[in-house]
Amino acid sequence: MNTKRNDSNLILVTFARLPIFDVEKNLWGYELVYMPPDDKKISSPKQEEVLTADLMAAAALALEQRLDKKRRIMVNFSWQNILDNIPYALPPGGTAVKITAPAPSDSVQILERLKNDGYQIAVELADDTCSNLFELADIICQDISGMGVPDLTGACTKTAPYGSLILANRVHDQTGFDVCHRSGFSLFQGSFFKQPENMSVKKVLPGTISKFQLMEAMEQKDPDFSKLAATIQADVAISFRLLSHLNSASFGFRQKIDTIKDAITMLGWHNLKNWLRVVLLAEVSENQHASELIFLSAQRGKFLEQIGLDHDFWGFEPDSLFLLGMFSLLDALLNRPMKEIVKHLPLADKLKGALCMKDNNEYVPFLKLARYFEEAQFDQSDAMINQLGLDTKKVKLAYGGSIDWANKLCEMQV
Repeated sequence: MNTKRNDSNLILVTFARLPIFDVEKNLWGYELVYMPPDDKKISSPKQEEVLTADLMAAAALALEQRLDKKRRIMVNFSWQNILDNIPYALPPGGTAVKITAPAPSDSVQILERLKNDGYQIAVELADDTCSNLFELADIICQDISGMGVPDLTGACTKTAPYGSLILANRVHDQTGFDVCHRSGFSLFQGSFFKQPENMSVKKVLPGTISKFQLMEAMEQKDPDFSKLAATIQADVAISFRLLSHLNSASFGFRQKIDTIKDAITMLGWHNLKNWLRVVLLAEVSENQHASELIFLSAQRGKFLEQIGLDHDFWGFEPDSLFLLGMFSLLDALLNRPMKEIVKHLPLADKLKGALCMKDNNEYVPFLKLARYFEEAQFDQSDAMINQLGLDTKKVKLAYGGSIDWANKLCEMQV
């Protein structure tokens, strides 16, 4: 997600958004993590505060609709940020102010004021965290990296008297989720939701295969639009969803759109194809995290496509990179092995190999780069950018732009 300052010193602000889930694996909200806009280091504390203020303005604007849906956001503020009242750029009620130790002597009074004004307080559990901060905390965060069951249980036991929600950071798989859940954690953040749940050994269903065949028809370089429109129209669920959406007040077309052929004409094939890609993923999904996985699929596709457009020396087709990102979470969406799914995808063999994360595949580093950004592993993303010989600023702008694009696209298909 990007924003710009309207002055002579242009500052581009980009941040990753990390999903947070509750014990039922429902989406609780997002943590926003600031990402430096290029390979330059922040030169002064004052510049850091200005960047954070821009970040807050961007977050309030870009996440407005999601906050209306009771999805919260969590942002880590420095104590200087808090003294400068920067959290107030975000709306109360839907914002958790995350703080880290050490705390100033008047920290209790500062945080009490924020709580009274409607903000939640999130505190990281660390050896130097003052217990009086726990008494004010609505959320206590624990990085579970390297922790065993006794440590996890001990962390929950230690914080239980405060009545706070306990958030487990860096939950990497379903097993980790289950262990943290049993230990007493109530919120979970990490890449676990990108993994298949209850992996099925069953073959891909015929209905899913027909959706992939429709995708294959859509991806032709010079499609026969009359034939394609007839194929889409034959899928009752897809055509009904599309025509209902286009005839809604949000589009405001003067004449009613009765056929898919009219839809292609009115909306334009490029825009319609992007919408259909997302809807088809939603139709085949068998995962309860479908909405977030579909967002990430669309965002990955756009991100990789833009990298291809900005760095044509790699020789990769931008459309192929889009499909690579778009299909990269199908194993989680379908709860099936990727090696079974790729048999039915309209992709070249090298792209299928990348989806299966085969060694020495030239596309795999791009999928890793996307994952590093999504999980705010910025040291790894910077190293991968250097390894691939990419332009740091262009890549980070592409990532921020892809979040904005995916947000708009996913709102269309709801």
